[in-house]
Amino acid sequence: MPDRFANGDPTNDEPAESPGSHDRTKPRAYHGGDLRGIQSHLPYLKDLGVTTLWLTPVVKNGAADDYHGYSAVDLYSIDPHLGSLKDYQDLVAAAHQEKMKILFDAVPNHVGALHPWVQNPPLPDWFHGTKQHHLESFSPLKEPFYGKPAAEPGANDPFELLIDPHAPAWMKRNLTEGWFFGILPDMNTENPMVEEYLLENSWWWAEISGLDGYRVDTFPFVGRKFWAYWHAGLRRFYPNLTTIGEVFHPDPTVTSFFVGGAPRYDGIDSGLSTVFDFPMLFTLRDVLLRNAPVGRIADVLRHDALYPRPDLLVPFFANHDVRRFRSAEGSSPAKLRLAFGLTLTLRGIPELYYGDEVGVSGGGDPDNRRDFPGGWKEDATNAFTAAGRTREQQEIFAYVQELLRMRREHEALRGGRLWHLAADENSYVFLRASEEERLVVAFNNADKTRNLTIPLQGTPVENAESISLLCGGGKGDLAPSELHLSVPAESISIFSVKGSVPP
Repeated sequence: MPDRFANGDPTNDEPAESPGSHDRTKPRAYHGGDLRGIQSHLPYLKDLGVTTLWLTPVVKNGAADDYHGYSAVDLYSIDPHLGSLKDYQDLVAAAHQEKMKILFDAVPNHVGALHPWVQNPPLPDWFHGTKQHHLESFSPLKEPFYGKPAAEPGANDPFELLIDPHAPAWMKRNLTEGWFFGILPDMNTENPMVEEYLLENSWWWAEISGLDGYRVDTFPFVGRKFWAYWHAGLRRFYPNLTTIGEVFHPDPTVTSFFVGGAPRYDGIDSGLSTVFDFPMLFTLRDVLLRNAPVGRIADVLRHDALYPRPDLLVPFFANHDVRRFRSAEGSSPAKLRLAFGLTLTLRGIPELYYGDEVGVSGGGDPDNRRDFPGGWKEDATNAFTAAGRTREQQEIFAYVQELLRMRREHEALRGGRLWHLAADENSYVFLRASEEERLVVAFNNADKTRNLTIPLQGTPVENAESISLLCGGGKGDLAPSELHLSVPAESISIFSVKGSVPP
């Protein structure tokens, strides 16, 4: 979140056109973070082990509390609080120099309530409805429709309706045509002129900046025909751009529906490269914070067959829309380490939320978007440096750095196939296997050491000859077609297994 990461240019803290918008004491005001602040801290991110940056939207917003970027008033301008177009171009170029990539946060679903189109739309049907008369994005149907218990307010939207071939169109209209939260104007992406405008805007950003991909906000709220059109047009000129969709839902049968690679019941292939693994987010938090059965992790993973490329899924345990893990009920330093350990060893391409690597605290929105300590000259502490971190901050940082180093050095963690070895109420043991190496990851969520005997028949380590510890405090021994593990309480251990022959 650029406004909350680092202030590299204090002269843009309060642009002349936005008086009174900057105040670090107010959680919903602009705090002064900007694009130059990110660029100046690329060495920190590279040292941590980051390879790609997803910035929340950098386009111009309209209100004094739009620091988050999701209320655009000009889709062709950088928000002046963040800098200039050249600052964005310089950031992309600097990231590429460090062999890092940049994802642009695109929001085709809606614009901000202060966008000039709201008062003077280019066409009468530029939006779904008008400021005076429009649907809200909240579905009229509730969880009992599908026999589910009522969810917590705002937990997730009922996207089941969008994947249901038996649901009539009226049941889905609020989701795809409603103004987001009843406030943000919903773009009429069924209008060919709107389609073309949004596609050309994405072409322009790619061409003008050299960005590497798009994170796509509120993906299910936009009609699927638009996504097929947008992706086909985008890849006409940029065939290798990655697109990652936000589908905020705990059910992989729902999230997988929106991924591209094959047409669904409606005959449409969305073209989307992949999605954030929200089912894993919900599950990791339930397991680590609420002591849900650890086997639920394996249950999420068994649905990987629904995805054309499960290796491209983006597992994570925190982002800008949920309570900071460090401050969630049931959390602890040990639980935070486990969250990182699982996220960085499971299949897929993991996403980390800025500040979690030094244990930043925070409750619900906007408290979960606190400034990174040290991003401002006046900050009392500077967590960007080892000398400026507390002992606990340094321990977390070093642990994440070590796990990212292991991912970088071990192809099996980056792209190896995942095999279940064991799962129960308290533990999950899995194998990451590539052609060159085999790594066993043992997770124990119990409050005491566990001794496990694990059969290896039919796995790539069935005939293993030796095992050695790479990370953690566990112990492992091999017997014929068996693995014996001793795993400390609340821990993750990673072992290298040698001498295997694929089954």
